[in-house]
Amino acid sequence: MASSTWCQARSSLRAAAAASTPKFRVHKTRVCIARAEQEPTTVVTTVEPPATQAAAPVPSTSTNFSANSANSGNGIAAGAALAAVAAFAVGRLFSGGPSLAALEELATPLDVALSNGKPTVVEFYANWCKVCNELVPDEIAIEKQYGSSVNLVMLNIENTKWAEEAAEYRVGGIPHFVFIDKEGKPLAAAVGRLPRSVLEGNVAALADGKPLPFAGARGPTSSMTPPDGAAATRQAAPRDHA
Repeated sequence: MASSTWCQARSSLRAAAAASTPKFRVHKTRVCIARAEQEPTTVVTTVEPPATQAAAPVPSTSTNFSANSANSGNGIAAGAALAAVAAFAVGRLFSGGPSLAALEELATPLDVALSNGKPTVVEFYANWCKVCNELVPDEIAIEKQYGSSVNLVMLNIENTKWAEEAAEYRVGGIPHFVFIDKEGKPLAAAVGRLPRSVLEGNVAALADGKPLPFAGARGPTSSMTPPDGAAATRQAAPRDHA
């Protein structure tokens, strides 16, 4: 009796539910209940990844690289310009290497040399003199080493200004070197292509006030007259010590 009453109550509840709820929802509920009674419920949890944020833009190095390249290029260009200016200046002085013009720049005027209390080496030369040009590197090296204690005087025989001095020192071939002590007294002469050891030995002795070890030394010389095609004799010019 109780069971029958419970069934009638349940049927009443179902009828009430059917009256208040659309049929498709009841049907769906029944299907879900049936499936729940027949099959175990499987709960699938889907974890969605967090929304990815847009990656921060990577700073481009192309602009910096271009700027750096430009700066580097400007620096190289500036360095090249300075090097070119220096090379030009050196070239004007040495003309591709040590030259008589460079030696003339290092020389002391004769009147100054004979009055400054230092011993002196006088060289008679000419621009076209082959031997004179060959000795230039050695003479520049010697002058740089002893220039503070010994004067170097260059007298160009092409300049008529020095004709009297050339006759006084009996210059018959060039290069012709005259070694003069600090009182202005000529000590000895040496002529021609001299080994560096000979020329330097005399200059060192002159600086120390000692006897010259190679007084009167001689080597191959160039003629006093210019070869065909050489420059004509120069005229004296003011303050010209060459």
